[in-house]
Amino acid sequence: MKIWFHILGFTFLTLAANAQDIHFSQFFFSPQTTNPAEVGVFNGKYRLNANQKTQWREVSRPYSTFALMGDGHFDFLPEDISLGLIILNDQAGDSRFNTFSIQTAGSYALNLSTEHSINLGVQVGATQIKISQEDLTFNNQYNGVVFDPNLSSGEDLARLSRWYANLNLGALYEFRYERRKHIRVGLTAHNILAPDQSFYNDTGVNLPLRYSAYVTSEWKITERVDAMPSFRYMSQSTFQEIMLGAALRVRILEERDMYRAVFLGYYGRLADSGIAMGGFELDAWRFAVSYDINMSELDVASRNRGGLEFSLQYIFGRKSESSSFMHKYCPVYL
Repeated sequence: MKIWFHILGFTFLTLAANAQDIHFSQFFFSPQTTNPAEVGVFNGKYRLNANQKTQWREVSRPYSTFALMGDGHFDFLPEDISLGLIILNDQAGDSRFNTFSIQTAGSYALNLSTEHSINLGVQVGATQIKISQEDLTFNNQYNGVVFDPNLSSGEDLARLSRWYANLNLGALYEFRYERRKHIRVGLTAHNILAPDQSFYNDTGVNLPLRYSAYVTSEWKITERVDAMPSFRYMSQSTFQEIMLGAALRVRILEERDMYRAVFLGYYGRLADSGIAMGGFELDAWRFAVSYDINMSELDVASRNRGGLEFSLQYIFGRKSESSSFMHKYCPVYL
């Protein structure tokens, strides 16, 4: 059974006829992997994001994904244009199927009023995919009694790596009712060029377009508590994903440039996993950790274990959103 798992996994990864794109459970904390129109949509001058995810340790060699993102409002550009850069690396399974991508993004902000705005974004770049056969075994290498690594695998790959171009588009609508009350609605289309994925140089083996729609919100409940609900729907070839959940943020301190808050939430990826998340915000820093609990048909092999994910953000030139102070100064009497 293990042999067939390796064979099927290798075939799936190398042909990639129906492969799904890399994406994070904390999509609301990984802006440029979610939507190029998210570039520049933050309170500050520049923003850095780092995301890392490790999953499926019980099934195979751990799948590991890392992304580093930066975006900002640059002085040499008009105020309504922002630029971003993302570097992503992912390694999956026994074939060490590696995806390395570097992409640039730009967004244009159109402020319709003080409450309504629309952002349009485009992302272009290049991606390399490659595999290693070192740890793979094939049916042809079993001589009827034992495994013989000296036997030919029977796999005649034309290449072990290839590069292709990326083109992603996105749009974002934001409704700002008042401070601490806003809603964002995003629409994206990834893999516009439908690049070739075959290591056999076959034609027609392309990375399918991926469409997504999502809604995120931060809504004040009390002076100290905010609700942060999120919803996302994605479709790629025959695959679909629906994710729904919410977190609560408790503001511990908010005075001038000092800001402290903690948050905790739970999200569900329908028919697949449950995601528990928690974290904190410290001035210009935000840190979050989440864990995917596998609930799909893979739960027997994975022992219900899914993925551990981290995100870290820092905003340069962050502007205080506090409109009042939570303390009083005592007057000095002479």
